[in-house]
Amino acid sequence: MIYTFEGKTPTVHPSAFIAPTAVLIGDVTVEANASVWFGAVLRGDAGAIVIGEGTNIQDNAVLHEGAIIGKNCVVAHHALVHAAVLGDRVLVANGAMVFQQAKLGDDVIIGAGAMLIGPVEAPPRTLWLGVPAKQVREVNDNLVAMTKRLNDAYIRNRARYLADFQPADDTARILAGG
Repeated sequence: MIYTFEGKTPTVHPSAFIAPTAVLIGDVTVEANASVWFGAVLRGDAGAIVIGEGTNIQDNAVLHEGAIIGKNCVVAHHALVHAAVLGDRVLVANGAMVFQQAKLGDDVIIGAGAMLIGPVEAPPRTLWLGVPAKQVREVNDNLVAMTKRLNDAYIRNRARYLADFQPADDTARILAGG
């Protein structure tokens, strides 16, 4: 569902997939080949939200207040990104939270359930774990490849859903705008 707020309407590239139960409000930009999945909320009422090319925002994730996400990132299930900037190929794992002016370099991984509280700058290719999150080590080539595999799977899912996702009942048709 896409809503205009205070004169600002989300902009979605035609190649992006937006699930019908995702909510995009106000100053939101979703770039090419990106996807926003079921139950995700991108609330651009207190700062621009940008979803970079090829990035996926998974089910029930929440983005708010100036969340800028780079290219080919994975913001996993139930993650929160609030007033933070993510570089390219970043993984924010299931249930992780990144907020308060955190800035993440390229290829950073925020582990499942971690809570990264800014202001902090996470150097490129670093792994952060815990509550509050701490840098535990550098990200090796295997972890970079894992993030790429996760992202590639969602780029394929985006294409699958754009090709063959159809409402099967009246409620689904209404949610899909039909």
